[in-house]
Amino acid sequence: MVNLTLLEPQRNLALPEEYKALSGKKLLVTGAAGFIGGALFKRLVEYGLDVVGTVLYAEEAEELREKGYQVAVLDLASDASWDDLLQGVDIVFNIAALFQEVEHAESMYRKVNVDGTIKLIKLAGKLGVERFVHCSTVGVHGHVKEIPCTEKSPFNPMDEYHRTKLAGELAVLEYAKTLAADGMIVTVNRPAMVYGPGDVRMLKLFKTIASGKFMMIGSGEVLAHLGYIDDQTDSLLLGGVAPREKVHLEAFNIASSKYISLNDLASSIAQAAGVKLSKIKIPVWPVWLAGLLCEMICRPLRIKPPIFRRRVGFFTHNRAFDISKARSMLGYQPKVEDRDGIRITVNWYKDQGLI
Repeated sequence: MVNLTLLEPQRNLALPEEYKALSGKKLLVTGAAGFIGGALFKRLVEYGLDVVGTVLYAEEAEELREKGYQVAVLDLASDASWDDLLQGVDIVFNIAALFQEVEHAESMYRKVNVDGTIKLIKLAGKLGVERFVHCSTVGVHGHVKEIPCTEKSPFNPMDEYHRTKLAGELAVLEYAKTLAADGMIVTVNRPAMVYGPGDVRMLKLFKTIASGKFMMIGSGEVLAHLGYIDDQTDSLLLGGVAPREKVHLEAFNIASSKYISLNDLASSIAQAAGVKLSKIKIPVWPVWLAGLLCEMICRPLRIKPPIFRRRVGFFTHNRAFDISKARSMLGYQPKVEDRDGIRITVNWYKDQGLI
């Protein structure tokens, strides 16, 4: 489904000085129908830049073309040739991925998040693309073993999505090491828990809290690290313009200025929605077991289970990240504090009739 915030470009924005190097470049954004890819694609369009977005389905492409966007269809799992798509492209922002599709086997995750990604970057290198900004995830660190987690902390992927995103990221960087010293610049961007207007991944949490029916699973003292969508978009743009010596072969954690507990997150959402939180807390293990059973029943039928273990992990896994490397090398500065971003997001959900 095409991101709701993507359909209409709002206005022509002046291209900020820090992104002037994008002017005159031909840009490609994969995953332009998704939340992060859509926000980036839309921003580039609003800056008046020459950008093509890719989507998975022909009907998505048609819908966006009717709004004046340049769009192509790209399936990272396909065996089709992508030469025409990348001809003349200067910068690729690779955001497309198979994400949270529990009904798919790990082999399909690997086909998209590893094999398709490697095919794309190798073609980009062959055709003379100047930069390749690859979107990974802080989830490659899973339930973090160090607080705060840095880019050098141990990897600890917890499921098929994170395992294949890690494999894809590592393969991208390994390929980049084979390039000439003045060849394509390759950078890895690792978003944290991205949210904001247009997001539906966290809608269930916001909606449940806003309804007054939310009950915390577990203690609520585990750590969460958000990232507002505008800040995340800024980080990707910075990856497209930063000097080679700062970003080539580097990975960057991208998140807000501080991490918080789930209790604080729930309280902030409740405050923005004008409701009181229940003090009742649900034990973790029955919910985890229910998730396992749902997956066992639903996966063979290729349907999305109503609850699955990865979602339960949200309440049990610490996510806390050090963003000092992104600050110093990428020039990334998060501008939106969590409480402000949560308030804006709640208001957007209300305006859309989603809560």
